[in-house]
Amino acid sequence: MAPSLRVARVDISGYRLPTEELAGLDELHRELQNLIRRHLPGVAASVFALPVPCTDGKTVDWYSDLPGQPTRLTALPAARRAAMKAKLEERLDALRRLADALPTRVKGSESIAAILRAATRYPDDSHVYVIGDEPVLTLWGFVLVEEARRGRAPGPTLASASAPEPLVRRRFPWGGAGAIVLFLGTGLAGGGWLWLDRRESDSLAAELQAGLDAACAGPDRLGALALRIDRLDPQRTGYAELREQITTEQARCAAAESLDREVIAADWDCARLAEIRQGVTGSDGEPPPSGPDFGREPFAGIVARLDERIGVCETSAQAASELERRLGNCAELAELGVGVGLTTSEPLSEPLSEQAPEDPPDETPWRPVRERLARELARCAEADRLVAALDAALEADDGGCPALLKLDRESAELDVARAPLAAVRERLDTELARCARAQTYRQKLVDAQMDCAALRTLDLELTAEDAEREPLRAIRGRLDEALLRCDTLEKLETSVGEGLKQP
Repeated sequence: MAPSLRVARVDISGYRLPTEELAGLDELHRELQNLIRRHLPGVAASVFALPVPCTDGKTVDWYSDLPGQPTRLTALPAARRAAMKAKLEERLDALRRLADALPTRVKGSESIAAILRAATRYPDDSHVYVIGDEPVLTLWGFVLVEEARRGRAPGPTLASASAPEPLVRRRFPWGGAGAIVLFLGTGLAGGGWLWLDRRESDSLAAELQAGLDAACAGPDRLGALALRIDRLDPQRTGYAELREQITTEQARCAAAESLDREVIAADWDCARLAEIRQGVTGSDGEPPPSGPDFGREPFAGIVARLDERIGVCETSAQAASELERRLGNCAELAELGVGVGLTTSEPLSEPLSEQAPEDPPDETPWRPVRERLARELARCAEADRLVAALDAALEADDGGCPALLKLDRESAELDVARAPLAAVRERLDTELARCARAQTYRQKLVDAQMDCAALRTLDLELTAEDAEREPLRAIRGRLDEALLRCDTLEKLETSVGEGLKQP
């Protein structure tokens, strides 16, 4: 995969190229990458950005395969700038040591060694960038010539004026460079460079272990390793075991990513979460023997998150069932409220959704359970308030009928079809009916005046009532007084009649 992150665009009109033509920069970069990655970890090769000449013939775009955003070294804070400069020098020292080792091990490798050594030079720190935590060079192997002509010294990393001209300026057919690299590979196969082969194998094994330890997190180490192996062995004649391990781990990572997407998409759909869990464990509750190792990350973390959500689904469903069973029993509902974290001391008549702005809304299956429980507890609180108000009204001297009518108006919007409000409504209706009958009796008493027959009829009606309570007690008293006057009047009429009959 070609590097895709553009680091910078640089005007090279004042510099001497490390090649005869701009078109040769890409091939030079490729040959250096193959050489370095054959003998050193891939991070050493990432120091050299890929040069891509622009169509204007005087500017070059520089690209990197490292993840992140490029920052110029000179723009970093002093401490981080020093750390990155030290890391850059460490990388370049490793490349210089490799360049020094080549001629002593393989006859005729002086040219490729000179190319590598020249590439470790760069004009100045303004052409150094940091991506993630790695230094990256642009204008590697370039020499500033305009300032040299004016008598100005080049940057601190340039070769001194007395140093011999780098071999990289010589006309070098890139097919020949490829032949040298091929010759190096042949020397390795013959055992002349056995130590480099062993180092390469150790490096690949270390990169593979690092990719396995990463547990599919962070940069695509496995993909980078597979790319490196393909560059080392484009004919795919070797590294079979490494390739197989990479393929297996990449498949595991892809399966983990797919499972993670499923869990995220399911959100709090409890039925879907249970279906995903069954797919992970199988119908017998045990993971399939041929499936991925769910005890390793990232599967372990994903399955743990899945199980946590399923646990929330199960406990909230149990609470919902228990709530259904306790409906109407305010004492048991209050106990359940404590169990699920609702404090009955708060004003439960307010909607549960009116939470403090800093509290995120609960999107789990607990939300509908808590909301319904809060409504039921609010009904209990309203029932308690109505009972207290009803008791207070009945203790009033006038029987509390005006207060009862007010309560009737206040409770008109309440759902009184079920407990606990149903019992309160029934009691209130009974008392309101007494008040209504008392009003009827009162009106009949007024209409009767001194019609003793009507008063006696009213007396019979009141006999069926509990006239010891107000407001019927007051009516009973007035009626008794009227009946007493009727009795007195009848006795008087009887006496007068009997007196008139005597001679």
